[in-house]
Amino acid sequence: MKLYKGAIPAQFGGRIASLLDVRMKEGNNKEYEANGGIGTIFSRLSVEGPLFKNEGSFIVAARRSYIDILARPFVDVLREGARLNFYDLTGKLNYNINKRNRIYLSGYSGRDNFFFDREQGFSWGNNTATLRWNSILNDRLFLNVSGIFSKYDYALKFGDDDRDYFKWNSSITNYTFKPSFSYFINSENEVSFGVEGTYYTFEPANASGASNGEVTDISLPEKYNLESAVYLSNNQKINETFSVEYGLRYSHFWGFGPGAQYTYNDTTAGVRRFPVAQTQFGRGEVTSSYGTLEPRVAVKVQVNEASSIKASYIRMAQYLHLISNTTASNPLDVWTPTTQNIKPEVGDQFAVGYFRSLGKEKEYEFSAEVYYRAAKNQIDYIDGADLLINEFLEGDLLSGDARAYGLELYLQKKTGKLNGWIAYTLGRSELQVEGINKGEWYAARFDQTHNLKVTGFYDVSKRVSLSANFTLLSGTPTTFPTSRYIIQDILIPYNANETRNNVRLPAFHRLDISARLEGKQVNRKGKIRKNTDYWVFGLYNVYGRKNPFSIYFAQNDKRIPPGQVIETQARQLSIIGTVVPSISYNFHF
Repeated sequence: MKLYKGAIPAQFGGRIASLLDVRMKEGNNKEYEANGGIGTIFSRLSVEGPLFKNEGSFIVAARRSYIDILARPFVDVLREGARLNFYDLTGKLNYNINKRNRIYLSGYSGRDNFFFDREQGFSWGNNTATLRWNSILNDRLFLNVSGIFSKYDYALKFGDDDRDYFKWNSSITNYTFKPSFSYFINSENEVSFGVEGTYYTFEPANASGASNGEVTDISLPEKYNLESAVYLSNNQKINETFSVEYGLRYSHFWGFGPGAQYTYNDTTAGVRRFPVAQTQFGRGEVTSSYGTLEPRVAVKVQVNEASSIKASYIRMAQYLHLISNTTASNPLDVWTPTTQNIKPEVGDQFAVGYFRSLGKEKEYEFSAEVYYRAAKNQIDYIDGADLLINEFLEGDLLSGDARAYGLELYLQKKTGKLNGWIAYTLGRSELQVEGINKGEWYAARFDQTHNLKVTGFYDVSKRVSLSANFTLLSGTPTTFPTSRYIIQDILIPYNANETRNNVRLPAFHRLDISARLEGKQVNRKGKIRKNTDYWVFGLYNVYGRKNPFSIYFAQNDKRIPPGQVIETQARQLSIIGTVVPSISYNFHF
């Protein structure tokens, strides 16, 4: 995995913030081997080895959790059919056609299930497949051609039986074709260029409900989009002190029929807009079109052997929008594409960092980096917005400006019996949208003023090692009512100040510890064991912190005598609010 926070190369696009590049390992093409683990929370197994007379290899890996099975005897809802688990399956094949050509085929399938009983709950999952051809066209020119399929879907179901229920599922399917080239002008100058096209199918809602056996279909029509890009970049080492990577990406996004596009009335900002006109588009007709130039430049100055300075500027465009009004991330968040009423998000980011190796043996690594990102066309919603199944969703949405800025500090000790790292970020992420918070800046849902991670490892002996991980995050911003009305003994909360994200949930913090015991390295005959194994004993959430996933308000459900004040309660939901012990046995042979 490689995390890009700044200096994102021109070959990547589609997002305006950071980017995580995940690549699957290749199987062992020399001999067969297996890795796995059997634990109290989940188990895993991977098998790999050579294929086609060592001209190729394969790897297959699987995981499955079963905490709901182990806890079933002790938890009532689990005995009644509730499920809380995840599973995933991964596979990859590669084959050497000849010395200059190689093909790869990989796939992934995974799902998470969270059901309150046998019928009610929600689930979400991903399925992906990639076919890639790698070719050495000559000594300087390399080619990678990738064909990618991906589908993300999420579902929700409530109801006691087939006569009374609500079912909803949604999905995003995309097909990507991406040829990319690398040309080495010389050993210190690499040019990258290529094109990319992704076709999307959005299924906003495949939904139905039943009442006393009468079924009502409330599904929404699918949406079709195409995102394309062309890019060119150069990674150049000027001399021993200076190196630079610069490039340009042009991206374009189209919306296609069939479907309807609505024109909405003008109204006061922050008030729901209603459709006043409708335009029908046939299959394949263009409903919207946007293009964005995305320049990139990154400079590295090697001050001396131990220290360097890096600076970068990037512009990124994002054509898919996250729509959510929850106080915490959840898999039912809605994604919607750019349309004639929703413009693409465009962000400009600047970053400058200082990086230094410390110590006689350079056993320490330190970095300090500041960043600033300004973005436009950020999506938010009006008060009382209907986001889940709404054909006129765009009438409830607003767009405005965003900014994110902060300081990131990092210190790592890489060697010795005691090693680890400390990472701290002081930052802000804010929005300014006309019609929300009286037009003033307010904290975005993902704003974290403080983000502290401390990780440590200690080798007690050759066979025993300890580790600990501590996390501290500022609470998630959320909107709480400031006033209340009472109508016919029903309490109605109200935000009289028209503020957005006016409070924060309590801070999130958690400590996890574990101990690792290596298996014996020699057998009874005194020979080195070919197979290896080890045990891991862990405690998740050591001090049982009940971190808030969300806080909501509820009226006392008891009957209130006339003249008495209606009582309300603030209730906190914590997903895992207790210590969770775990044991796992891991092996390699």
